[in-house]
Amino acid sequence: MLNLSRAVVRSFTTSGAQRAVVKGEVEKGYFEIKKVQEHFQKKDGKPVFLKGSAVDQILYRITVALSLVGIGGMGKLFYELSVPKSE
Repeated sequence: MLNLSRAVVRSFTTSGAQRAVVKGEVEKGYFEIKKVQEHFQKKDGKPVFLKGSAVDQILYRITVALSLVGIGGMGKLFYELSVPKSE
């Protein structure tokens, strides 16, 4: 009875990846995930949020531009509120 309970507990505590390695089976998607991981972990000096595709760079530049416009608008607002209007 004790061996049966150990087998049941072990089946719940062993991850699927470990069971697959023990059986000698590797899922097809595993190699695709490894390929994507290698792409994003390459040492090319780019931050990870720009390594996806050209769309990532476009979205990043749009975000930076809109942020600068917003900061400029805040500067203009602060200037208009702090300097009295001449009549």
